[in-house]
Amino acid sequence: MALKFKQKALLATPIPASWVSSVIIHNVYIKFYTDVIGLEPKYIGWVYLIFNVWNVLNDPIFGVMLDKMPYRPGKGKFLMVMRRTIPFMLIGLVAMAWSDPGWSQGVLFAVFLTELFLFDIASTFYLISATSYVYLAAPTREDRIDVEVFKGWIGNISSAFATVIATQLLVGDLVTERTTIATILMGVILLNAALYIIPVVKLKETAQMYAEGDAGNQQVTLAQLKLDAKSILKMRAFWSWFFYTGTAIAPMGMYFTAFLYFMDHVIRSTGDQATITDVGSMLVVLALLPLFARMIKKIGSRTAIFVGSVPYIVGLSGLFWAQTWWHALICYMILMSGRYIMTTAGAALEAALVDENEQLTGTRKTGTFASLRAVMSTPLTGTQTTIFLWIIAAYGYDISADVQTEAAQFGIRLATAGVPIFMAVIGLIALIFLPYTKAVEAQLSAFSAARGKGAETKEEELAVEAGEAL
Repeated sequence: MALKFKQKALLATPIPASWVSSVIIHNVYIKFYTDVIGLEPKYIGWVYLIFNVWNVLNDPIFGVMLDKMPYRPGKGKFLMVMRRTIPFMLIGLVAMAWSDPGWSQGVLFAVFLTELFLFDIASTFYLISATSYVYLAAPTREDRIDVEVFKGWIGNISSAFATVIATQLLVGDLVTERTTIATILMGVILLNAALYIIPVVKLKETAQMYAEGDAGNQQVTLAQLKLDAKSILKMRAFWSWFFYTGTAIAPMGMYFTAFLYFMDHVIRSTGDQATITDVGSMLVVLALLPLFARMIKKIGSRTAIFVGSVPYIVGLSGLFWAQTWWHALICYMILMSGRYIMTTAGAALEAALVDENEQLTGTRKTGTFASLRAVMSTPLTGTQTTIFLWIIAAYGYDISADVQTEAAQFGIRLATAGVPIFMAVIGLIALIFLPYTKAVEAQLSAFSAARGKGAETKEEELAVEAGEAL
């Protein structure tokens, strides 16, 4: 039975809540720390390098723990973890805003790194749990694509609040006093807290959701871990998808950081112009998302990614040469349209990996997939921020300069547009080898729906799971 409108909207809420946090942590705070707190870019680059090494070590453990954790009657499984991690993420978000510019570079470095670790540990548990829950509650390809569209709407509307505040505070000279900026950022975090609370209150778990395919009864042994890993590493689709996401998708994770530097130091826009560029381009994309989803369902997800890569690369190419804020607006409209075609189609393919492995082995391994990707792809995906900061530093970016040199501006252009184009081309070559045609997608979707019948046999149970009964 297809999910209803309200059910799709509720299932699309948990992960966008983490998107707002990511905008604050990995985008806003980077520029806040370099331009307001005064931490040199090279130190932030080292923070993220250490942070990525840490992710390689902890993500595999967390993913396996969640896969093998049994459902607890009256408490749940994935939703229970989500509820327990939210307070730690919020504490990390708040603490980062109140570092003192008077501290030494070494102290700022250590404090920022410690707070980032606190946030990331909780965030990793939360994201793996949220992803696993959505795969269970939205078992078909069509439902997952629709949920991804809702995620785009909810995530971008909520993230817009954070990005508008950021562009007003960190681009131009509207507000320059640190305490004022930090206080305003608390309002963004308050909104973020509300987004976290809504899904964990509304969404529910039932034992039927874990009746088939759950690995909660398996012991965490070395032999079992090797068997699970081997079943994934033998999949051709895993390797193709790994190389695609580790290259083509990787720069998308920190595009807003690049946007802030580009608009502030290359375009030299005002806060209002940067806001119009950011929000205006996304309004166009959000209006087109239903059409993108319809196209993806019609032609297949893999083909849709190739189609979406064309406007993505064209938009980035135009951005490299943009001279005014309205040039940037046009370029972002084009490239973000391509990006959202690629990511919406990618959501269905990501879930198909888990479905295929479950079909082959009998158990779901969402967390184990996340673990292996973390170990293997973090050196590629997690270093994007480091690469960006090192490039602009190499070309002479000066945190104290009112106007950057031509060389520094070129470095920002290269890091903002040139690197993503290069990575996209490499990723698309890898995607050629993904064996998920439209027919294969349909077969895996049917399998997933059949395995999920225990959670969807009664309308009232489905309503409770999606929070509609509350």
